[in-house]
Amino acid sequence: MFIEIIVLPREDDRSPKRPSARASKAPPQAPRGRAELAQEWREEGKAFHGAVLEFIRAQHLLGAVKWMSEPGLLPQVTLVASDRVLEKLQAEPRFAAGRSLSMNLQT
Repeated sequence: MFIEIIVLPREDDRSPKRPSARASKAPPQAPRGRAELAQEWREEGKAFHGAVLEFIRAQHLLGAVKWMSEPGLLPQVTLVASDRVLEKLQAEPRFAAGRSLSMNLQT
């Protein structure tokens, strides 16, 4: 049986957060444009997608994955895969993974 799985980077409370512009003591930088931010986010999304794919390959789980989303602007991957894939992803410290909610709407 296949389930829909959502994978995000695991938040690490021990890692330093990105300092806000107000909190930093460095001189203020010029604001970045939307295109520059979008490119940075795309690269982050591709890197995360690649990390998830490499993990699945390393664990020999590719045959248990029916579908995988394309990289996007967010570091998030959606999979349609077996329960075994979900268990392995949840055990990996780099990822926070869970089942997506299914909604049956009736009209």
